[in-house]
Formats: sequence, C-alpha cells, structure tokens
Amino acid sequence: MDLSDHKNLQAALLGVFDSQITGGKRYDLATMGHRRANATLSDSHETDTSTGLEFAMDMSPLIFDDQLDPSVFVQGFIERFAQDVTQRLQKFS
Repeated sequence: MDLSDHKNLQAALLGVFDSQITGGKRYDLATMGHRRANATLSDSHETDTSTGLEFAMDMSPLIFDDQLDPSVFVQGFIERFAQDVTQRLQKFS
C-alpha cells in the first residue's frame, strides 16, 4: 500500500502507542523509516514513485466466512509465495 500521503495522520496513529515510544525505543521513527525503505527497495531500477510503502495481507475473508480456518487461510498464501519463488528461480537454472 502506498502510504506517501498524510504523514501527519501516520504520526498520530503511531503516537497512540506512546508506551512503545517513551520507553526509549523509537518505534515511531523506525516504522516511518521502514516504510521509506520499502518504497526505495521496491523497485531497484526505477526512481521512487512513493515515499512510503507498507506490505499487508487482506484477511477480511476470515470475517465474512466463519468456516475459514485462519491457519489454513494464511498457509495458502505461504504456499503460493513458495511456488512463485520456485518458478522464478527455475528460470535461472
């Protein structure tokens, strides 16, 4: 997800976790830096088009279908990711 806009809103949301910040661990700065790094590293051969990216998984199907097992649902993503990596690596062998 492109999080380039509304840095003030992001900072406010991170500020909700004040206990994580005031203890000396600057999760607020680290989180914003992580998002910046994701934006920079997302495409190694192009100029950055965003200043912040976050990776996420849409887990809303679990809300709408009581029959879905969360571990099976997530395992499906992991298996598809593993297949994708294997296929990409096979192109080089």
